[in-house]
Amino acid sequence: MKRLVFSIAIMLLWHAPSFEQARAAQAPPGTATPAPLQPNPRGPLYQHVGEQYRVYEFPGTTESIPYRLFVPSRWKQGARLPLLVTLRAGQSVDNPYREPNSLVTQAEQRGYLVVTPMGYRPLRQPYYGSRYQIARPKAAAPADGWTPEEDARAEQDVLNVIDLVTKEYGVDTSRIYLHGQNPSGSGALYLGAKYPERFAALVISSGPIVFDSYPWDRIKGKMGLLVIHGDQDTTNPIEASKKMADAAKAAGVTTVYATVPGGTHLAAYLTYAKEIFDFLDTQRK
Repeated sequence: MKRLVFSIAIMLLWHAPSFEQARAAQAPPGTATPAPLQPNPRGPLYQHVGEQYRVYEFPGTTESIPYRLFVPSRWKQGARLPLLVTLRAGQSVDNPYREPNSLVTQAEQRGYLVVTPMGYRPLRQPYYGSRYQIARPKAAAPADGWTPEEDARAEQDVLNVIDLVTKEYGVDTSRIYLHGQNPSGSGALYLGAKYPERFAALVISSGPIVFDSYPWDRIKGKMGLLVIHGDQDTTNPIEASKKMADAAKAAGVTTVYATVPGGTHLAAYLTYAKEIFDFLDTQRK
């Protein structure tokens, strides 16, 4: 595996029409809505392969928002490769890439792009707009410490980055997958239900939610669900993940549950990377 390229490029961005329409609807009368942005072919990392740090300017602000991207060596213009979006866990976009960097190793072998959005701010409790609390005693409230604007922008940041990468690299839109860990698992479930047309599967690791009001019908028949939990996880209860998987199955969602032997709270999904990609290989729109 080549060494990580610590490069930063300011990239312009394309937005989904739904977001542009929403911004136009919310704008005060007489206020011009910013035009949709496009990737910048003159950017220094445009259509680059390998591991990269990227930055783009969040629309409507002057803020540069980072994300981390991996593009497999087999990518070339005209390719239509799948994309795994692994949401930030903790406060860094680097956390899903901890040594031995299993997600990237598998993605290189199988021909997947992998991207991790920041979620707008590097704050704790990244829920990406979700209000489904993690199912553990004394869990923090969703987006604890975030303002409503920051939380809404965290959700939009995920969509921004997906759209940017999809447009720049010609991603196979029938094979876009979303993974979340701990509160990001709640975020992934929320985004999957809100935007079911975007995702072919969800992977939730150590992210059991209080699911009483979760709209399983929104993802039923539209995406597969893989729920995993390490048997050495001392942070979130494994039984809560099992119950969530059972509830999804009972609601008619195509669901696979797996206990990861020796898997810890932070590393179970990295330990289980091969099996995660085995599951993703079977899922498409």
